[in-house]
Amino acid sequence: MRKHYKVGQFVKVKVTGIQPYGAFVETPDHVEGLIHISEVMNDYVHNLNQFLSVGQIVKAKVIKVENDGKLSLSLKENEYFKRQERKKEKRSVLDEIRETEKYGFLPLKERLPKWINQSNKHLEDD
Repeated sequence: MRKHYKVGQFVKVKVTGIQPYGAFVETPDHVEGLIHISEVMNDYVHNLNQFLSVGQIVKAKVIKVENDGKLSLSLKENEYFKRQERKKEKRSVLDEIRETEKYGFLPLKERLPKWINQSNKHLEDD
């Protein structure tokens, strides 16, 4: 027998699939749900695979129960994802360049290939 889920309830779910827009999940009693990418944390999430993986079990909050019984869930109140949000470091290549400006041109020449690779990687991820 399936449980009846209510908005505001926390439930453990298993990630069954990941798409660019969110993660598909399933409860232990086989109710399907979706954690939209915007419901992972308050910060911008560029790549969901950095936070979730297929087979992972997470505690999520029910934010909506559809007419067909499917769940919309959020991780924003999950303590693990709150800590990840606080740890998330926003550094750009320009920040690294500013740090090395005081050392002169030689360190810049040494670091340029690294910065180019980082920039190319960010472009590929987009």
